[in-house]
Amino acid sequence: MKHSLLAGCAMALATATHAQVLASPAQMDLYRLDKAQLERTPQLQAIPNNILVKFRADAPPHFVAASLNQAGASIARKYSLVPGLHHARTTRPVEQTLAALRLNPWVEYAEPDYVQRTTATPNDTYYGLEWGLHNTGQSIRNITGTPDADIDMPEAWDILTGNPNKVIAVIDSGTQWSHPDLDSNIWFNPGEIAGNGIDDDGNGYIDDVRGWDFYDNDNNPDDADGHGTHTAGTIGAEGNNNQGTTGVLWDCQIMPLRFIGPYGGSTSDAIAALDYAVSEGCTVSNNSWGGGGFSTALYNAIANAGAANHVFVAAAGNDGVNTDNSPHYPSSYNLANIISVAATDNRDAIASFSNYGVNSVDLGAPGVDIASTYSGSSYVWSSGTSMAAPHVAGVVALLQIQNPGWSYQQVINRIYSTVRPTSALSNRTATGGVLNAFAALSGGGGGPANTAPAVNIATPANNASFTQGASVSFSASATDNEDGNLSSSITWTSSRDGTIGSGASFSTSALSVGTHTVTASVTDSGNLSDSDAVTITINAPPGSPPAAPSNLSATNNRNRTATVSWTDNANNETGFEVQREKFRRNRWSQTTTLSVGANTTSIVDNAGTGDFRYRVRATNASGDSAWTAWVTVTVTRR
Repeated sequence: MKHSLLAGCAMALATATHAQVLASPAQMDLYRLDKAQLERTPQLQAIPNNILVKFRADAPPHFVAASLNQAGASIARKYSLVPGLHHARTTRPVEQTLAALRLNPWVEYAEPDYVQRTTATPNDTYYGLEWGLHNTGQSIRNITGTPDADIDMPEAWDILTGNPNKVIAVIDSGTQWSHPDLDSNIWFNPGEIAGNGIDDDGNGYIDDVRGWDFYDNDNNPDDADGHGTHTAGTIGAEGNNNQGTTGVLWDCQIMPLRFIGPYGGSTSDAIAALDYAVSEGCTVSNNSWGGGGFSTALYNAIANAGAANHVFVAAAGNDGVNTDNSPHYPSSYNLANIISVAATDNRDAIASFSNYGVNSVDLGAPGVDIASTYSGSSYVWSSGTSMAAPHVAGVVALLQIQNPGWSYQQVINRIYSTVRPTSALSNRTATGGVLNAFAALSGGGGGPANTAPAVNIATPANNASFTQGASVSFSASATDNEDGNLSSSITWTSSRDGTIGSGASFSTSALSVGTHTVTASVTDSGNLSDSDAVTITINAPPGSPPAAPSNLSATNNRNRTATVSWTDNANNETGFEVQREKFRRNRWSQTTTLSVGANTTSIVDNAGTGDFRYRVRATNASGDSAWTAWVTVTVTRR
């Protein structure tokens, strides 16, 4: 879904000031030194140690100086345009100086020296084509857009344009790190010395100066496909550099991590790439990929990345289906640190190809005809949820720059609570809206949904045990600072039995034998959620047969032995019987039964060589469980 850019547009900025400087050169030198603080901290809202104060027109000059001196301030300059207005510097906390001056009867007003910024319009050649950042109703490939059907990026840039130290991992087909619109924004590993053939930082990768190629297992994560370069450009193409496109961040560090080749990539390499990003301290990654079934390993890797405060932004997929019913992984994993992103077009409609799901897709972002960088130092339009996700990853990075102490949940809550609601995403995504960068950075738009609810389980106690058939009492409370008591909205689920109840309290005697993780979950009106969980054990009644094992597997050890493993679902077995048969003369024969003790979940069987099949059942004095289904394995000697 890519198309070359054949036309561009250029923008220019013009600013003007009018002030009469009446201060001495020495005073102005002192003032100019303060600008360094603004450059070091781009998100400053007011110039440190500086104020503006307006004295009454009849205030004697000597009284002006004395009043400022008493408040800990001195005149830096004054203005002819507003008589009585003075720019002053203070050696005390700004609010303390302002409070003192506001009590002075000769002072009409006193205020901070607020930071003012140009309306951020980068001069990049193709910026006018990037409707997802700023939609003026311009025509994109003959489709006239709806004004403001975008993520309000210029308004967000008035607050923050990036930080050259912020690292965002692009886990994809690689990134053309030499692209002229990306090269200055590519991560450089500070612990590695290029080209010396040594793993200088001891991370297991030699000369990984700009990331790693897990597909080819080398230190050159370049991009022959173009997909990863396109997503990288949406996140961090160099802004305001008079060429190409601009990213959500003008300045940042893109960490290229390649694991996808011409025909795809492996889950194991995806995990390795995420492991690398987290190990290097990266707290946000863009993941515009997916496929295959549920992987417990990938699920665990993403969950553990969350424990390291890492936000995993994932494309929702391009199958045009409801992923509540037809999951798309990894975006459909039910993990708090994943943001699943649908694609919208320049008229605020959900893209026809975009997956959706009120329980599995979180929000929308621009994903149709997105202009960005591409392999070969070029630029193309491309469409897909792959193009939507990097818009979100970029805003996550900006929030992390702005709020370095925030947890991943605080960042994600701010993203969700500040979306711009659209009818196209209502009942299609969890938030019902499109990413809004300005609202996220300014804290506006979210209203009461900025505070997540809290749910707490009162009973049963953690690690409690019950006999099957006995009534188990479940109760919990849930509150939200804005919505009040949410206890009636609690949903209860069991890791073994699925949904088991709802509301503040209920009881059940129908839980299956075994160990359960029981979770109480609640979601408030702002689509923010919380959960609490306990572990309980349901024991079989005395005198009943044990529950059947499950998840039987057999593995060839290549030394004439096989390892047979299963899950023990009973707590009253006295042992297990493992039955083995060998395939000879076109049939299964030579049945052998092996016995092992209670609470056992595997054996190593000296089977010899050949084709074997195994099944297992639990036993006790009251009877035996059902046999599992047979599993087969070929055993070799090496």
